[in-house]
Amino acid sequence: MDMSSPKDVSKALADTVVTALVDKLKAEAEARGGHLTSRDLETMQADFNRQVEALSSVFEQSFEVYVKARERAVWEQQRNYPFDRLMVKKFSNLFRESGEIGPDDLSRRMLPGFFVALGMMLGTEVVEKYQQKIRTIVDKVKAGGKSVFNWDDVYADEVAETVSLDAEVGIAGYFEDFDKRAEWFIDLINNHLTPPEPSIGAAAGWELNHAGLKKFLSALLTDLSANLETDNGKMRITKRFGADTCADLFDILTRIKE
Repeated sequence: MDMSSPKDVSKALADTVVTALVDKLKAEAEARGGHLTSRDLETMQADFNRQVEALSSVFEQSFEVYVKARERAVWEQQRNYPFDRLMVKKFSNLFRESGEIGPDDLSRRMLPGFFVALGMMLGTEVVEKYQQKIRTIVDKVKAGGKSVFNWDDVYADEVAETVSLDAEVGIAGYFEDFDKRAEWFIDLINNHLTPPEPSIGAAAGWELNHAGLKKFLSALLTDLSANLETDNGKMRITKRFGADTCADLFDILTRIKE
């Protein structure tokens, strides 16, 4: 069995779950003086086996999401996911590693969870639409005649700025019920941390906490915050998303900055 395959790993897990459950039921039946017969359990085994494919599908999907998120967390791979790079650029200056990291700081180990969360907050189809828009900008910059490709030229593109703002609005709206979403996001990040490198010292025990989350969100939503601090910016948000949304976003950012 190729254990590097999400499909094979998930199938093995599903088989293990079913087998362990049946073995447990057999043991319980024998311990209870035969209230459950072996024939009953054989029938149950067949029923459980029919659930293996359903369980396998769930595990496979989970593994694929995680594997893709791990791939996207590698900075060099973000050439293939330029929207990811656009968003990570907003808070990457907050990353601390080795002995420098404190409990309220951020670690690059959070990136797989962030990419999983990004798909959940915006929707996978929306994320892919944004990826394609930024890929088009990357191609345009590459064809622009400069001898050296510069990501700053991509970030400064008007379309990229609009994509970034739209994404920030979607993310901020997801935190309308801040306390509930904060717990969800922190758990998601901490359950998808990349394994620590042996050389990173204190960062090995790092986990995202509430203070770190607020630092992260403040940095991630910088463009949205800047727009809401000016009359022209508020008008831009209102025209694009409506007055009610503009007011809600202001309240959400205020809550984050508390």
